[in-house]
Amino acid sequence: MRAGDAPDCDDAPLFRLLGPVRVGLPTGPGRPGPPRRQAVLSVLLLRRRRPVTVDELVAAVWGSDAPASAAGNLRTYAWALRTLLEPGRAPGEPARILLGDERGYMLDTPPESVDAWRFEEQVEAARKVRERGDTAAEHALLAGALALWNGEALAGVPGPFAEEERTRLAALRMTARKRHIVCALRLGLHHTVIPELSMFTREFPLDEELRALLMRALHGCGRQAEAFTVFADTHRVLDEELGVAPCPELTALNARLLAHDPPLLVRHPPPRTPARPQTRSARLPDEAERALGDAMSALTKGADRAVVPVLAITGPTGAGKTALARRIADSAADRFPDGRLYAELRTWGPGEAGPGPLLGYLLQALGIPAAGIPADPDQRAALYRSTLAVRRVLVVLDGTRDAAQVAPLLPGTPGSAVLLTTRSRVLAFELPAATHIELTAPPATAPPGRVDIDVPDTAAPGCEDLPPELARAASRLTRHGTFPSSVDALAAVLGTGPADAARIAEALVDARVLDTPAAGAYRLRGRP
Repeated sequence: MRAGDAPDCDDAPLFRLLGPVRVGLPTGPGRPGPPRRQAVLSVLLLRRRRPVTVDELVAAVWGSDAPASAAGNLRTYAWALRTLLEPGRAPGEPARILLGDERGYMLDTPPESVDAWRFEEQVEAARKVRERGDTAAEHALLAGALALWNGEALAGVPGPFAEEERTRLAALRMTARKRHIVCALRLGLHHTVIPELSMFTREFPLDEELRALLMRALHGCGRQAEAFTVFADTHRVLDEELGVAPCPELTALNARLLAHDPPLLVRHPPPRTPARPQTRSARLPDEAERALGDAMSALTKGADRAVVPVLAITGPTGAGKTALARRIADSAADRFPDGRLYAELRTWGPGEAGPGPLLGYLLQALGIPAAGIPADPDQRAALYRSTLAVRRVLVVLDGTRDAAQVAPLLPGTPGSAVLLTTRSRVLAFELPAATHIELTAPPATAPPGRVDIDVPDTAAPGCEDLPPELARAASRLTRHGTFPSSVDALAAVLGTGPADAARIAEALVDARVLDTPAAGAYRLRGRP
């Protein structure tokens, strides 16, 4: 048994399986016949032009309850289907569509003639454009795929094969519906999805993901009271049915909405609002300005390779790494609609017990309440990756030491990206999929403020933008009458050991609070 030439699409029958089974012929609609004949037709169509033996067909249509006459019934069904699909075929003329012999049967149909095939192809096409970050195209493709449905797949068709396919196709349809809704929310089309989500939550009352989407849609339309009612109803239903509370993600979403919906992700420290307008040009070093143009493609090129892109900016103290990272993050904001996640890694020194504390900080920035953050670092890492898996986020890691510090912070799925700064040239080459931008130190005569526009020009900068540990250290050093120059002298003023003093000093150098005129020597900026 082999396939002949596929019929032209214009002359081929059209098959609908995403609802009641229907056959469309060039001469008009055809009757697929009784349920078991529909079951045979469905098996042959969904095997996608692959032969099906008689034994396989019997098991698919009847299961373990097959009668002794099953093989004979199959021959009768095959004859009726040939008559339906090729009404003009002369007696003795070889069949062109339903091929078969005593061993089995195969339907030779073009893929575009079966609605279930087209649905799966369009869903796969939507997945590919999602990897490129094209939300509008994904939304359109999913809309076309979902429009092919006309009720429950294989409605009324008996047999174990039909039941398995109904379940599989229903799961694919629900996934596509959720992704279509997510795209609509990202495109600002909140009002269009509320009726569908309201119906879904009645049909699937324990699905917390659907309820979260409904809360976002209602809140996006200004219907805050209804959004909070959804959460309260979710809490009641879960308690009554399962004896559990809502998941941490849903609880965190409710808290954000109660707080008047601040950004999903927060930066630490927050951007400063200047006391007076800037009068000088917000400019990076020429080298960094040139690198800015290359950085945008580096942060998104990994989507086609299904990897998480990493952009590593390296260079010595004062080269403008942090300023360039901020400019890149601002320029790329529209490519990461779920926000940016910022961590100042200089404050998480070697004394911290592994990545656990830092992951806890990032999870809270992602909206996970402290009570929902596990104590185990591996579980924290898993929760971090699963939380980022459904978002498109730019993770900004400033002042990175080594690859071991970065590895637990990398997203696990494409869609998000990582932008990091480091003084280590080795680090950039240790990370998978990393693009490397290296800056050099500016000339010694560079005017104050030219490298980092966020840092004041005064000799004693304010400490409000620094993490607490560095702010306290900067204040103590600024108040000291005779500024210490060595690490030992710094340790005496700060009340720490030499190792901690050196770490704090290097962090303050990168924050442009201190200068380092020579190795192991430090002074306040602007002082001799």
